[in-house]
Amino acid sequence: MRKLLTGFVLPMGELSIMSRPSDCRTDGKSGLAIPLVLFDAFLNANDQQAIAFDLSEFGDRVISAGDSPRSVYLQLRNPVVSISRVGMTKNDALVCVEVFAREERAFFVFLHREGATWDLVGEMVAWEEPQEEDLTEDPEDGY
Repeated sequence: MRKLLTGFVLPMGELSIMSRPSDCRTDGKSGLAIPLVLFDAFLNANDQQAIAFDLSEFGDRVISAGDSPRSVYLQLRNPVVSISRVGMTKNDALVCVEVFAREERAFFVFLHREGATWDLVGEMVAWEEPQEEDLTEDPEDGY
């Protein structure tokens, strides 16, 4: 968790951080190139009995998981990052990082272990708000 926060989340800037179990809005299915055994481990780690991580060691930017991240954003008007439980196989880990701000999106973050050291090895967009289509008239289009 320390590697994820220091290497991925904290560099995002001034934001609030919380942890809560999440399936990253996949409804248990993913069309992304995630190894099935790792995705299953992720879903199992984030089942209904899962609890949030204790992130209190990371200071005053940490918000308790009582409210939804969206409602915390609306109250504070400060971006909120929510971190799911981590699904792990022997040397790989998968976690969902959701960003709640003016626009919402989420990333799957992949970690790999070499010996005792975990490294961030990649990220993949899990979901994002659809872009609004610009329907204004463009004189070059003859409208």
